Amino acid sequence: MSSFMHLVRPNVLAPAVSSQNTGPISVKIHSSALLTMLEIVSKQVLNNKRVLGSLLGYRNEDGLLIEIRDAFMVPINENGDSITIDEPIHKSIYQLYKKSHPKEMVLGWFGSSNKIDDNTSLIHDFYSKGVDRAYPHPAIYLNIEYLNEQGQIISPKIMTYIGANIGQRSGTTNVSIGWKTTTINNSYIFTPVPNEIINNTISEKIAFNKFTKQNITNNTSVSSEVSNLSHLEEQLNNLQENIKIMIKFIESTNEQDRSKDENIDLIRQLSNSILNKPQLLTNPENLTKLFNDHNQDVIMIEYLTKAIKDQIELSSRLTAAAEAGKDTRQM
Repeated sequence: MSSFMHLVRPNVLAPAVSSQNTGPISVKIHSSALLTMLEIVSKQVLNNKRVLGSLLGYRNEDGLLIEIRDAFMVPINENGDSITIDEPIHKSIYQLYKKSHPKEMVLGWFGSSNKIDDNTSLIHDFYSKGVDRAYPHPAIYLNIEYLNEQGQIISPKIMTYIGANIGQRSGTTNVSIGWKTTTINNSYIFTPVPNEIINNTISEKIAFNKFTKQNITNNTSVSSEVSNLSHLEEQLNNLQENIKIMIKFIESTNEQDRSKDENIDLIRQLSNSILNKPQLLTNPENLTKLFNDHNQDVIMIEYLTKAIKDQIELSSRLTAAAEAGKDTRQM
């Protein structure tokens, strides 16, 4: 999470929006969405071209809190002062995503750059206007900086901004959106907004913590020297520390504090969490049976999938052979 002094809550207006619509004061980023964005922007190292994508998630009713839950890549072509954004691809992927996530919306866009340039304003203007974008709310710009000036990989720095139009147009630039060329305003000022990385589940938290503790090398690979046993040892040590903290808390409270309802409920909840365990773990035979049944189901699904694939390929070949024979007879 990026830390900085947030002095003034910006009052940012999307085009044709009432003055009551203000910009967000907090952005929460799901770890799964962050990993998706890191995978996308890593392609920028291979082809040395700008890579960007759309941010998806929730916005609360007053628009002051944004939750980024997912992201996808949008193809672009950057050539000097002009930039081409593939709007049909953006629209198609978003509409497909909307079918399974009807309550989520486009929040803005993300990219990876060491500086904010004119093309940043062009892209932000695209996401600030039109259908299937952030409009009528202010668009969010999330920048992932993971390369230093020497081109070496560093720990990613996550910064989130909102862009506001300033004054009259300082200049106009032609930008190709899909098949259309439009003249847009590139006068934007970007204000930082605090962000926080969150985990939706315990599994996400464990996986994300493991990723953040790995050593990053310059060849874009992640060190895998930490074995499963060392990871298990680390988790057990953390568990022991938590138990010590809990015992110290219980022993430090006096009789008067222990009689309080909130402390009694807390102690009861902690003891239940330690003593209780799933009944499935107490029956190894049943656990083994369920595991074997699951493996058999997976093997059966793989077998049926391969059979259907072979059937489709065979049908395609027979159709092609029949068409070829028909053409030969006609000749």
